[in-house]
Amino acid sequence: MSDYYNIEESTLRNIDGKYYVSGQITLSMMKEISDFGITLIINNRPDNEEEGQVSSEDLKIKAETLGIKFINIPFSGNSLNIEKIINFSDLIKDNNEKSLFFCRSGARSSTIWGIASVLYLGADLIDSMAKINDIGYDSSSLPNMVEYFKTIK
Repeated sequence: MSDYYNIEESTLRNIDGKYYVSGQITLSMMKEISDFGITLIINNRPDNEEEGQVSSEDLKIKAETLGIKFINIPFSGNSLNIEKIINFSDLIKDNNEKSLFFCRSGARSSTIWGIASVLYLGADLIDSMAKINDIGYDSSSLPNMVEYFKTIK
């Protein structure tokens, strides 16, 4: 079972070593995220998915005031593409920073982590699926997605 860290109504789920996945974060969570030691946040959620959602720009400004790098790689539905996967993998490859990947629920972030890990970081597909399942997300689409993106790699 993976480690969990609760901040307000959200849970940071440890997917692998220094990498955590969560649902939407808020401005009021940023100080505690910083105190937890997160130094890189990757946002996988597009702005304006739902009413009242905090903007990526506001989160980025707050993160940067706390010394946290904030990178946007948003996607939804069919907008995940090979460039976003490569950008994501480039950010976490040889990364020694405690990092948080978030979207609305965490499912998209765990999926892009899984695809990037298998295709570009040498991770085993079955092991990556187990890590995704272990933190409460469904990895059943990962083999098909890896195969699809492998053909356009």
